[in-house]
Parts: sequence; structure tokens; C-alpha cells
Amino acid sequence: MIWILILIQCIGIFNRKNTLYTIQIHIDIHGQGFFSLNAGGYQVGKIVITLSGSELILQDTTVLGKRYLHSVRNRLLHEVVEYAKMHELKIVTVSRFIQKQFSINPEKYADVWEKA
Repeated sequence: MIWILILIQCIGIFNRKNTLYTIQIHIDIHGQGFFSLNAGGYQVGKIVITLSGSELILQDTTVLGKRYLHSVRNRLLHEVVEYAKMHELKIVTVSRFIQKQFSINPEKYADVWEKA
């Protein structure tokens, strides 16, 4: 299986300390993949995606542990939205968390949200 891997180095704040983390984008030749947030050598969050034409389908969101659930999910969502904007993709939401975020802030995501 061939994967496209993009690394984004970031400095984030999780526990009131600056923590180095990376955002990785994995997409195989069939458009299946995920965005992951890694910190301290561990994958702490992931959004499973499917890339289909000009649509980026966000299927599932997983975060390891509950301590930084909100900050990890929001950082991942921010990176996915930036990726979609950069590549002129429309986002289709299947994940309940992401659907809720888009519904709460429709004006924030209007340029990328493809409502079903």
C-alpha cells in the first residue's frame, strides 16, 4: 500500500506547557487515510478521512484519553479545515463531533462545508 505522508511541526499547549507535537496526514492511493496528532512519541488523536474527488469526507474522530479531548479534537479539526481550504476541497461530515462543530459555527466553516 502506498501512503502520502505530510508532516507539520507545531508547538501546542496541552497542560499549560509548550508541548511539541506533529500533525501527520496519511492518504493512500485510494483516497483512504487519516490526520493524526502525535505528541511525546504517541498518536494522541486521529480523524479518519476519505478523499473522493473534490470532497474530503470526515468519518470518525478518536482521541487517546479524555484529559485533552477538547484541545486535541479542535487542533485536528483546524488542520483538516486548513488542508481543505488549501486544496479547494469541500468537507462532508459523518463524524458526530465534527457535525456538531460545523452546526454550532456554520459561518466559520461555510467556505468548506458541503451540507448533505
